[in-house]
Amino acid sequence: MKRKLFVIPVFIALLGVGYLAYAMNSSAPPQQNVVAAPSGTDLYACKAPAINTYKFCDQLAAGYQIAPRLPNAPQAFCPTGTSDSACQILKQTQSNGVCDPNETVWSSPLDCGCTGALIADPFTGRCGSPATVCQLQAQEQAAKQQG
Repeated sequence: MKRKLFVIPVFIALLGVGYLAYAMNSSAPPQQNVVAAPSGTDLYACKAPAINTYKFCDQLAAGYQIAPRLPNAPQAFCPTGTSDSACQILKQTQSNGVCDPNETVWSSPLDCGCTGALIADPFTGRCGSPATVCQLQAQEQAAKQQG
């Protein structure tokens, strides 16, 4: 009798685990096509350092193909102080899944944003080296001086 009582909860547990695995696989979101950046676009198109010029970068190479915006992408925006010409082109390239040559981590965080512990390189406008404790302390000191 004890053996039968032990088998029933184990059987129920196995059914539950099997159903959970099925439910997780069947409700997975469909795979979306990932847009690869066209070759040669991993570089910032305007004068370096990017931290000084990204609000005025209104250049794309002749014949550059702008990828379509991602579905459900947030509304395009321009950072405060962006020139009209740079804003116009930024609104065309933002949120398309490609870090276009006119974009930086500051002007298009969805396309050019850094992952993990990487930080933006102020010279290139692209993700650079990993953040370190020293950089965090420098940011903390700058915030104290401002406020």
